[in-house]
Amino acid sequence: MRWKQSGVRLFYLTAHRTSKDQSYELTHGLIQQECFDAGRVIILSSNNLFFISPKQFEHYGNISCLNLSGNGFSAALNGTEFTSLPNLTYLDLSYNKIDLAYDYAFNELKKLQVLDLSHNSHYFTAYGVTLNLNFTQNLPALRVLNMSHNLISTLTTKRMYSTSLTELRFTYNYLGTLWKENENAYKMLFTNLTNLTILDISYNNITKIPDNVYEYLPRNLTKLLINNNRLTDFIWDRLARFPQLETLDLSSNSLTNVTGSDSNITQTLTFLDLSHNNIFQLDDGFLNGVKSLKSLSLSGNKLTIINRTTYHMWSGSQIESLLLQENPFQCTCDSFNFILWIQSTDVKIPRLSTAVTCDTPANQKGQALVKFNINQCVNNSEAFLIYMLTNSFIIILMFVATLVHLFYWDASYVLHYMKAKIKGYRSLNSLKSAYDVFVIYDTRDPHVTEWVMKNLRVKLEEEGEKHLPLCLEERDWPPGVPLIDNLTQSIRYSRKTLFVLTEDYVKTGVFKLAMYLAHQRLLDENVDVIVLLMLEPVLQRSHFLRLRRRLCGKSIVEWPRTAAAEPWFWQNLRSVVRVDNQVIYNKTYSRYFTNN
Repeated sequence: MRWKQSGVRLFYLTAHRTSKDQSYELTHGLIQQECFDAGRVIILSSNNLFFISPKQFEHYGNISCLNLSGNGFSAALNGTEFTSLPNLTYLDLSYNKIDLAYDYAFNELKKLQVLDLSHNSHYFTAYGVTLNLNFTQNLPALRVLNMSHNLISTLTTKRMYSTSLTELRFTYNYLGTLWKENENAYKMLFTNLTNLTILDISYNNITKIPDNVYEYLPRNLTKLLINNNRLTDFIWDRLARFPQLETLDLSSNSLTNVTGSDSNITQTLTFLDLSHNNIFQLDDGFLNGVKSLKSLSLSGNKLTIINRTTYHMWSGSQIESLLLQENPFQCTCDSFNFILWIQSTDVKIPRLSTAVTCDTPANQKGQALVKFNINQCVNNSEAFLIYMLTNSFIIILMFVATLVHLFYWDASYVLHYMKAKIKGYRSLNSLKSAYDVFVIYDTRDPHVTEWVMKNLRVKLEEEGEKHLPLCLEERDWPPGVPLIDNLTQSIRYSRKTLFVLTEDYVKTGVFKLAMYLAHQRLLDENVDVIVLLMLEPVLQRSHFLRLRRRLCGKSIVEWPRTAAAEPWFWQNLRSVVRVDNQVIYNKTYSRYFTNN
């Protein structure tokens, strides 16, 4: 069969007619499958046809599919061009310069089901031209309309109308311009396509879908394709407006963080494509309550780890396929539970061993995630536990050692004081003194020890009026008894406590503890037993020493600087240690003891 017209290149259709069903077998690469399935076909693509008239098709009234793509049509269609083709169901006018100026364009094609107007951007990009899409309401049988690759950024029509259209291809246009944030003119562009189930608005330079646009999209959508735009956010709760939605494609956008969604969103969603975004985190509530999902694509994102809460939700859904390739997964023990889940789940993960790979650490880069040695995590967990226990022990030990070094005597005093409080403490006033004077000095200093044993002991025990003996640590303390007990007993059973002070000794804990215990006897028994013998000028700026000089100055004796004053020193010391301190107190304060 040959179709010929003057000024038109000859075009051949190869057909074979069978005797059984009178059908034609067509062989041509430009025939779309749906066009082929429509019935009889005429293909006149790429023939430089500039005009269409009804006479051209007078003898082809039984044609179902007509392909006029790739010609040069530029006239405005007025509803008469295809009157000779009343049975036409598929019309391909792509790659032309169709001018949609009239409402009644295609008005003659009452049986038309598929209309392809893609790649007709000539008039859509011209300034001040009428761009009318009202022709859709004149096509009662129209099911599929392809308006892709038209670079539509403005329209005369603010709403499209059709009760039959089920699929609209609107890719490679500029809905991002039509749907400006504060522009409401085109928000209802698709609202009156009441039976629309498939809407493809990919490649439309959309950075954000205004909230009111969601409200005016057709409610019967089963497939919504918004891929290859510039979306940075998507309002998941708006999916509740589409109770029949099965497929949602948000791939190749700029989404970064997918927040949680609850059970209020659509319960019919079976396929969700989030591939090739910038998603680095999935919220713990992601897809919570969506039980119908069967396929999820997260490939080509920036996921390093997936939370346990998230993949546990996947286990509770009907998901069958999960795409994870081309993500920079972190192959460390933080992914241990996720790897275990992968190994145990029935969910299919395509290219798991080849494309789901590690990105960090550097020595694991490029290795399959499932090949990560999880045994080292088990060992690491044990090692980490041992490490924490060991560190804790060392820190506690160092802390205790520091406290002991700095506050041992203070702690000992507090401990024994609390022990006495718990067990009950009673004064030992009735006990008779066993020693005249308890001499406490720096036993670590050999010079002081020698002076005490050869001078002080002789002068107080052997010379002068004899009295009770001295209590000396190196001579009289029973071995094996704790220091605190020896100090307590020595101060308790001695009439006086003589502190032999040197510069080094006043800095020790023994001195401070003994001083605390001597003051405790003053508080408990109202008996002042403290006598200070200063071999060196110490505690000169001490408030305690200043107060002591004011209250009982005679209880402080100093080693004389000249040998001639030594006899006077020894006589004065004997008097001080053998006389009660209350007698030598300042008169102002002696009344206090008299009254008590």
